[in-house]
Amino acid sequence: MVSKARALAAIIALLGLPSSPTMARQSGDLDPVLEKMGQYVAGYGEKASVVVGVEKYTQSINTEQGEPTRPRQLVAEFAIVKASDGWIGFRDVVQVDRTKVADRQDRLARLFTEAAVDVSEMTRIANESARYNVGPVATNLNLPTTALFFFQPQNLPRFTFKKAGVKKIDGVDTVEIAFKETKSPTLIGTRAGRDVPMEGTLWVVPEDGTVVRTRLRLRGFADRTTTKEQEAPKQRPTANPNVQTGGREALAIAAGTPDPFDARDIKSVADIETTYRRDATTGLWLPARMEEQYEGAIKVGAKPPFFGMSTTRATYSEYKQFGAGAQVKIPKAP
Repeated sequence: MVSKARALAAIIALLGLPSSPTMARQSGDLDPVLEKMGQYVAGYGEKASVVVGVEKYTQSINTEQGEPTRPRQLVAEFAIVKASDGWIGFRDVVQVDRTKVADRQDRLARLFTEAAVDVSEMTRIANESARYNVGPVATNLNLPTTALFFFQPQNLPRFTFKKAGVKKIDGVDTVEIAFKETKSPTLIGTRAGRDVPMEGTLWVVPEDGTVVRTRLRLRGFADRTTTKEQEAPKQRPTANPNVQTGGREALAIAAGTPDPFDARDIKSVADIETTYRRDATTGLWLPARMEEQYEGAIKVGAKPPFFGMSTTRATYSEYKQFGAGAQVKIPKAP
């Protein structure tokens, strides 16, 4: 196991500030829409400040062994929090398969009543919650706001964009935009440092840049390892200082001892779709539902890994907005 000092150093390094490239021109008539979208994403945390909602999250597994598995049902608090350098998403599981987790009710809400929120405490909460995932779920990507946060203005030049059509979502007219990451190193990489380019689709209101739906797809994000923690991808320091908990969490977990069963190539696929809806209480566009599909290796005890598929569905409701005073203080890299 690594020392606490090394783990902390790794976490701080992951939160390093990247350079601030100027906005590059994108794809013809999409330029105005993409510029508005970047501004919308950058200001998202400012508008949200501190918002906490209820997440009901079901994870189901199908395996190559055909063994019946019982769906995992989680209830959690999901928070979007203004940070010193942007915004952050967090999950705190309060109930697992209808059994309450001790001393978890309203923990995030209590934490956010403080003027300065301890990021180490929030990271610890997120790490605890990640333990309840089952199957080949990518533990640092399964937040509903993951894809949204990647499209900060400084990251847009890393992608190519193409108009794929128009679509009405829940009565809202949007332009459908296909994206593909083309710059290396990519914002997400394997533990061994191999690029994992993102691709997917964004559904954006052209008049103001509001993002109504995101779909993120990844392939080959698992290394030749077998533990669930080591299979999870990581967000690289070049991504953006506004890193969600997943990036810090993943790097800290991955510093553990390698598993001895590492002789098998792991096919890994992630497909994550989140739909946002204007919340009547806060007036903000917040996650309403998330659907995911993962393929990859599952490791149980000392047995060799076996292939499995995880499908999930999450819904979000009962959002509450707290005062603008609370703010997460994120350490910056030297």
